Amino acid sequence: MEKKIFKTEKIKSIEKALNLLELLSNNKEMGITEISKELHVGISTVHRILTTLKCRGYVIQNNQTSKYTLGINLFILGGKVQNAVNLVESVTPFLQKLSQKTNESINFSILEDREVVCLSKIESPEVLRTDIKIGARLPAHCTAVGKAILAFLSERKFTMLYGNDNIKLPTSTPNSISSVMELKKCLEKIKKDGYATDKEEFQIGINCLGVAILNNEGISIAGISVTGPSSRFNLSEIKN
Repeated sequence: MEKKIFKTEKIKSIEKALNLLELLSNNKEMGITEISKELHVGISTVHRILTTLKCRGYVIQNNQTSKYTLGINLFILGGKVQNAVNLVESVTPFLQKLSQKTNESINFSILEDREVVCLSKIESPEVLRTDIKIGARLPAHCTAVGKAILAFLSERKFTMLYGNDNIKLPTSTPNSISSVMELKKCLEKIKKDGYATDKEEFQIGINCLGVAILNNEGISIAGISVTGPSSRFNLSEIKN
């Protein structure tokens, strides 16, 4: 399988925008000229960045002073991060118990776009084990935890992510699901079973079992997976 190598280059415009937000976080209000001097960035560039951030709700402008402060959308984003942190703290005791019971690697993940992001993990004590790092992003349709979360999404959310049945999906191994139509059939079975499996779909030699964490409305908000080498972690032994 072909691997792409990406250069770790910074995007200067994004870096300038982030520097601006960090500067505003340490000040009550600032004008364009003040920001320009502090960041050593041209006034026109500062104005363009502020205009974009203002349109997205990340900064607000005082109509009387024309100066800028941080907007409510940053507070909303911060709240989402805090919710994720709280969720990790809540599930950690269960991850630990599951680790002790299975002796395999345990991962806690959430869905972002079409990927699952690992927020927490407990490594297997075995020498032969999987190595998924915190922050790793994996294609949801190729992983057990991803499919478990997708199975219990709202229909509207799933359609937003995957569109119509004819869309082709990228594959990681010959066992990967390759179309939305195939994915939908798989998710129907997962709904009935209550769990998802990954039989070497993301990586040859690795099996995985995943379940979704649901809210009060039965909609998935995260997922937990047990992952191990296929030579040891045999999914055929799982009972309903």
